[in-house]
Amino acid sequence: MTETTNQWITEQLHPFYRTGLNYTEILHEEQTPYQHIQVIQTEFFGRVLLLDGIIQLTELDNMGYHEMMTHVPLLAHDNPKRVLIVGGGDGGALRQVLYHPVEEAVLCEIDQRVVDVCIEFFPCFNNPFKDSRAKLVVQDAFEYLKSPDAKFDVIMSDTTDPRGAAEKLFTDTFYELMVSALNPNGVVVTQCEQMYFDKKLIQRMMNIAKKLVQKPAYYYTLVPTYPGGEIGFLYMSNSDWRKGIGKPYPKEARYFNPEIHVAAFALPQFLKELLF
Repeated sequence: MTETTNQWITEQLHPFYRTGLNYTEILHEEQTPYQHIQVIQTEFFGRVLLLDGIIQLTELDNMGYHEMMTHVPLLAHDNPKRVLIVGGGDGGALRQVLYHPVEEAVLCEIDQRVVDVCIEFFPCFNNPFKDSRAKLVVQDAFEYLKSPDAKFDVIMSDTTDPRGAAEKLFTDTFYELMVSALNPNGVVVTQCEQMYFDKKLIQRMMNIAKKLVQKPAYYYTLVPTYPGGEIGFLYMSNSDWRKGIGKPYPKEARYFNPEIHVAAFALPQFLKELLF
């Protein structure tokens, strides 16, 4: 749900919490067969992408999300050659993946228009689809993961929130599909919501992960424009995330560093008790 009144756009993802951004201009708006896309201009956060009225990213704070989703699993893997990004049509996660010496980065996005709009309105991502290692697949990830070609060292599920059609991306069936598409010692990382607002969902996802891999973990990052100013990730692998500590960090990172890497896995007591 989105209200545009007096140059404020208001997002309400939860019935008890709203987020408002002051904007100067609506740069783009369209309805695709899958969702409503908006790009707005703000003075403080820069350009903002909304899908179905929910803030997906801003030029200012997307670093906290994209860098933490990508660098943690890529560093944890010994030699990631083939990577899959589920969703992420904005290109932000893809850009970060390509800072690593991967051989191929496949991005599976169901809505081509998200890709097209973000290439046009978010030049800050430098159109990572131009990189020869990037491959765009416009398809439902559920179907793509069933294909014989779907084998990866690292999979990142950069999805929208579990509402509507995206709910199936937060199910045991989809998590099983992702884990089964991993090469030996592969890593899956999924967007896994807000620790205060979505405790039951996070607990359910962690319980699924415990059945699928040996070393599940939960970590989080700060993103001011997301509900509660924070969002978490579920790490799924038979290899410990700590294997990434001490490796060379991407010099392009503006949020991620060795201290943040370790601190992100330090959970509040209430969450530790809930998950472990």
